[in-house]
Amino acid sequence: MATVNKRGDSWQLNWSENGRQRRESLGQITAEQAETCRLAKEFELQSGKRLFVASPLFDEFTGEYLQWHALKYPDSHVRVRQICEQCFEDFRGRPLADIQKVDVDIWLARRETRIGIDRHKKRTVVATETATKELRTLKAVFNKAVEWKRGLSESPAKDVRPPKNKRSQPVHWYTREELQKLYGDAVEFAPIWRLMANTGMRRTEAQQLRWVDVNLIQGHIHVLSTEEERTKSGKWREIPLSEAARLSLLLLKTYSDQDYVLPRMTGPSFSRHFLRDARRLGLRGSLHSLRHSYGAHLVMEGVPLRTVQELMGHASITTTEKYAHLAKSHLKDQARKLSI
Repeated sequence: MATVNKRGDSWQLNWSENGRQRRESLGQITAEQAETCRLAKEFELQSGKRLFVASPLFDEFTGEYLQWHALKYPDSHVRVRQICEQCFEDFRGRPLADIQKVDVDIWLARRETRIGIDRHKKRTVVATETATKELRTLKAVFNKAVEWKRGLSESPAKDVRPPKNKRSQPVHWYTREELQKLYGDAVEFAPIWRLMANTGMRRTEAQQLRWVDVNLIQGHIHVLSTEEERTKSGKWREIPLSEAARLSLLLLKTYSDQDYVLPRMTGPSFSRHFLRDARRLGLRGSLHSLRHSYGAHLVMEGVPLRTVQELMGHASITTTEKYAHLAKSHLKDQARKLSI
């Protein structure tokens, strides 16, 4: 026999199976929906046929997901936990199976049009890029629920597309002269900044780089792209080493006897070290500007965008096209030099 009862705002389904009392939360549903669930369970118990697939509440499952994520991806976990705890209020208290694509679309529209403050430019901005990161995390949560068979046959966010950036701006990158300032003798982490500018590694990729992935003889490194923040494509890629990158690695090798190439510190601390050096030298930008510098200088040297995409580990050529205007500008400068 199955029964339902309401506790607070949520309904619970109770039944006895194989001599054991079972209980499953149904979430914030109506009394009619709760009765439908009870009848489905009654039919299962009498016929032995599986009709009722229990689904955990979204916030309950998110807690399980975060436990797994902390073990699997410790370097990116802080940001993912922050997103899960602060950005998914629309789905809390609801069973996973009750969440539909329309709910995700409405949530994304609300997140996309949320207004924030750009601390550097002192003005309000639309949080398009932030909403894209939040959607990526939400999709990861739903995909894992499908994989773990937690009441979802497919993700309700499967066909939800990330928002388009209506305020697209050119990426920030450093000129050769600006980079030389970051490589100065007085800059403590100069070899690290030089290595990142000459390889285009993301912060997490650089922090996860091990000496076993460095081949100084053949002149390349193997990088695992990590997104979620993992390379965003989740695949290994090979990055050829320039002479500057090779020298940086040799210098790092002299005072590192660890498995990892870079000293151990948290991601935020790593970024703060760069901001401290950059601001002291009068430079704008962030640690990610080193990655943009790699892409920008490749394009200006005439490297095809498809090759740049592979070297930088972009999942889509659309991301790489942010640098396309630099190729056009460079070609114009070359054309001006022609006089026949």
